Amino acid sequence: MRSLILFFSFSPIYASTIYSIADLGTLGGSSSVAFGINSAGTAVGWMENASGNMSAFSSLAGSLSGLPGSSDSYAYGMNASGNIVGISYVNGQARGVIWNGASAADLGEGIFATGINDSGAVIGSNGHAFLLVNGVYQDLGVLPGGDWSAAYSINNSGEVVGYGDIAPGVFRAFTWTPSGGLTQLGTFGGRNSYAAGINAGGEVVGNASLPDGYNHAFLAIGALMTDLGTLGGASSFAYAINNDGTIVGYSWLSDGETHAFVYFNGIMLDLNSLIPSGSGWDLLEAYGINNAGQIVGEGLLNRQSHAFLLDPGPQFARVASLSQTAAPDPGTASLTGVGIALLLPAYLGYRARLFMIFRKRARLT
Repeated sequence: MRSLILFFSFSPIYASTIYSIADLGTLGGSSSVAFGINSAGTAVGWMENASGNMSAFSSLAGSLSGLPGSSDSYAYGMNASGNIVGISYVNGQARGVIWNGASAADLGEGIFATGINDSGAVIGSNGHAFLLVNGVYQDLGVLPGGDWSAAYSINNSGEVVGYGDIAPGVFRAFTWTPSGGLTQLGTFGGRNSYAAGINAGGEVVGNASLPDGYNHAFLAIGALMTDLGTLGGASSFAYAINNDGTIVGYSWLSDGETHAFVYFNGIMLDLNSLIPSGSGWDLLEAYGINNAGQIVGEGLLNRQSHAFLLDPGPQFARVASLSQTAAPDPGTASLTGVGIALLLPAYLGYRARLFMIFRKRARLT
């Protein structure tokens, strides 16, 4: 019962604005997406330019030059040293790219570079998930019964997550470690699962299908997968997790619209309820989060697609600090949950975009 009293006693500190929001703009076109963020708070992604093509960008340097002769380019990840990975399309063919300052290094045709850690290890797919270290490619293999795989996130210990097929049209999330190789993750009773993010502690996030075919965001610790629920709709998708265990992604609402979410301490919150009211923003998807709690993604600003960056204010730190109080014993756990819900009424108002993006714009084949 003590936990319940604690939560009630701190209820006056909460306010509706937790994050400030920055518009990352466009390059003269109509849309932009921020997909990753590093420890220094630099966002990367892609923006439409005035010619209607997509250009990789960083919030620090602006537009990133693609490979010679390239049309579209996309940046997916950035490490603490400022090295950025992604792809450029040259004559309609995807080529992996590493940007270091103004320099773009070509990783070759058919290479999709999707992530990089602070030691410079690059991951992605060339039909099989790979790890690239000091210019040497390591094939991470495929899951039993499959012939295709892709890696999407790597931590500084070299642990990798992604997904691969196990039969035609059936995909499963996996983890890979240098010592253990590939380990397949399960589902929530459906056919497919996809892993998109991993933190320093090896906690994995992604989404997995239910028996009815809808998907729910998950958190996996080892083989144990926890269903994170939704914001009232049928499906949700998680993309990134920081070292504090804060997760971001997006969820359908009951009316079929999508909203970006942040999830911590067992609660999924609509990010639209945590930014200043009247901002003109409708936050659709959150794709990246760093250890400072900064979040990037895509939203509508006055009905136009724009990349955003959220900065947590002191209110979020107080929420997080309170939520990390000692876990209650089983007898008070349900009461603690009720206390949290009563404290946060403004936050519980409760597209598969990452995988749509990769399949439609940068198909890993």
